Amino acid sequence: MPHGFDKLLHHEPESSPSPPPRQKSTQSRYHLHVRQQPLAARACGAGDRDRRPVDPPPIVQILLLDFDSESQDDRDILQDPRFTVGCLLFPVSGSSAPSNPQDDQEPERDSEREKDGVARADDDLSTPLLSGKAFMSPFYVDADPDPNSAPTHPSSEYPQSPSLTSGPSNLRNASKLHQPATFFIFADLSIRSAGTYRLQFRLMNWGSVEDTGQSMPILAEAWSDPFRVYPAKDFPGMQDSSILAEGLKELGFVELKTRGKGKGKGRKRY
Repeated sequence: MPHGFDKLLHHEPESSPSPPPRQKSTQSRYHLHVRQQPLAARACGAGDRDRRPVDPPPIVQILLLDFDSESQDDRDILQDPRFTVGCLLFPVSGSSAPSNPQDDQEPERDSEREKDGVARADDDLSTPLLSGKAFMSPFYVDADPDPNSAPTHPSSEYPQSPSLTSGPSNLRNASKLHQPATFFIFADLSIRSAGTYRLQFRLMNWGSVEDTGQSMPILAEAWSDPFRVYPAKDFPGMQDSSILAEGLKELGFVELKTRGKGKGKGRKRY
């Protein structure tokens, strides 16, 4: 793990349930967008052999304020291999969790169930609930494999709204054709206890530590929607893979396990 990552994702225990302080971003151009939301998962066992990946696999995309696809500098930013997105798991208590991943609030957390910033199982506080690859490197593509669902990069021309679809529709649609994109694909996340959760994603660049010798800032954050983790007997089954997931696998992200139309198991609704 690059130097400084453990301190960013694993905070010291808090004496109160208030969220840990956030380090202000020094790179306001950076935004994270949860391109593919997790919907459900089957609770896995405590051993590494029983892996039950979150379905569908969360896919996070980096967006740049006023991105110019004709600018080589902007394309170079998207291709920077030093970017990393880390993932944290938070239990959701009742219906009090915010429904918008960009809200400043965080899901309610029980300080006795969370240690060092990682949700942990009730029956064994030494066992983290989230297992698998919680840090992902960027996966860059020259053209988005699913332009119909692609967000537009935010624009400073429309400061009244942080919406990813601001601006005239004809400009939005044209800007997404053959547009490069950088994804962080969490294809290997499992959760060990049934319940309702959200994932928090944090964008970092370990190059800033090498270049400046200072602590690494969090450049952007995003939250997933709440999703449910089921006991084995209640799990409704896996969904068919999305166009985006199929395209990313064809473009070289071989860790994605895709299921064609009608090949998902179960077929119950979440």
